[in-house]
Amino acid sequence: MAVVYLVALTFLLFQTRDDARQFMKYLHPDLGVELPERSYGTDCRIYVPDHPKSRFNNVYDILFDEFVIAHILGWWGKAIMIRNQPLLWVLSIGFELMELTFRHMLPNFNECWWDSIVLDILICNWFGIWAGMKTVRYFDGRTYEWVGLSRQPNIMSKVKRTLGQFTPAQWDKDEWYPLLGPWRFIQVLSLCVIFMTIELNTFFLKFCLWIPPRNPLIVYRLVLWWLIAIPTIREYNTYLQDRNSVKKVGSFCWLSLAICIIELLICIKFGHGECY
Repeated sequence: MAVVYLVALTFLLFQTRDDARQFMKYLHPDLGVELPERSYGTDCRIYVPDHPKSRFNNVYDILFDEFVIAHILGWWGKAIMIRNQPLLWVLSIGFELMELTFRHMLPNFNECWWDSIVLDILICNWFGIWAGMKTVRYFDGRTYEWVGLSRQPNIMSKVKRTLGQFTPAQWDKDEWYPLLGPWRFIQVLSLCVIFMTIELNTFFLKFCLWIPPRNPLIVYRLVLWWLIAIPTIREYNTYLQDRNSVKKVGSFCWLSLAICIIELLICIKFGHGECY
């Protein structure tokens, strides 16, 4: 699937912006139509005494937005991939700084201070990271009894046995040691830069190709990236930690880098004249 996605992106890169937007109709019939971009920083007042619905309507609008759930689930998935809390917090704060940097290009990044700092970093991202690390610790070092399904004593045991087929036999902790030396710091920093570039690509692709936030294509891409990133990060961490037996990065690392670059080139090409 990763190779198919890379080929599809390469095809899209050589189209014009208008043709690419109309091509998206073949993937979903609701696409190909210009969308209004919502700005979250229009009114940053927490308390609005004269609002007809509620005095805290601005807060309620943000709390019940789809991006709240997306933040929590997204950082839960990232915690399962990276499995290192300090590095996750660097990425969390770093992406909020990226939003501040590119808010003049994307109205979607124009957020209130309490939305960016309190709701995003201190609540949604924290809860997602906490839940993800809890998941990693829960499965860490667990052993599984490989007893046949027919020999399980009851229905619940059979269900657990069936679901256990989709989980790894062992969960390894990924230690990055970014302060081990200058070269290690650059290697870990490169991972962070690529990671945040992929995050930014999500919003720029959505803006350039007219894809609404609730469209299933957004979810499909994120799930595909998650499935690609799990072996990619594992390969990269193994390359950093075990240099004696692993002399070069694996194929998933190169494939992920290629996809990231093609996505970035699409954003640069189609964003010219609209984003910058």
